[in-house]
Amino acid sequence: MNSSSNKAELRRTMKARRKELAADAKSAADAAICEKLKARSDIGLMAFDFGSPLAVYLASPDEINIDPFIEYMLHMGVEVVAPRWNGETYELAKIKGLDEKNLRRGPMGIREPVDADIVEPKKVDAWIIPGLAFTRGGKRLGYGGGWYDRFLASAPKGAVKIGVAYSFQIVDDLPAEPHDIPLTEVVDGSPEAKTRPRSRADFVV
Repeated sequence: MNSSSNKAELRRTMKARRKELAADAKSAADAAICEKLKARSDIGLMAFDFGSPLAVYLASPDEINIDPFIEYMLHMGVEVVAPRWNGETYELAKIKGLDEKNLRRGPMGIREPVDADIVEPKKVDAWIIPGLAFTRGGKRLGYGGGWYDRFLASAPKGAVKIGVAYSFQIVDDLPAEPHDIPLTEVVDGSPEAKTRPRSRADFVV
């Protein structure tokens, strides 16, 4: 099996495992990850402590919800940016708030900033990055679009790049491409996620 096949199979597996998470286990893991991210910001382990914008993502229903962390950063006066579709590509736009007035639904149904107040990736020294699988050494398996690799290719050389993951998303190794950008670290959720009972809807194609 080649690298592309390995990636495709792992993406399917990880997406399925995320959907199997029980709601209470997901909420607990999401909250634990947010607390770990807050702790890193409070003791100065992220570059935005020196005035840099912080790049985050706005989670889909299956992704790790970091909204409490984003709200905390906004409350602390940090400039927070997230991907926004401009009709041709994704760019980073400032988040003014997490309410309906400040966010819209993008082409994939993902929330994004309403205002096109754009910040260039080269000005962002701290990143919180989603994915489907990670290694402790900083390898990341994304969704296949390559958007974050393109963002990070333009980020400052010493930028802090933190992946967030459920415990089962941490694997021993991942296929790597020359253009892949390694992460600084991966923050994972605890307690270990449980799966929810399956219903007939899970088996409807």
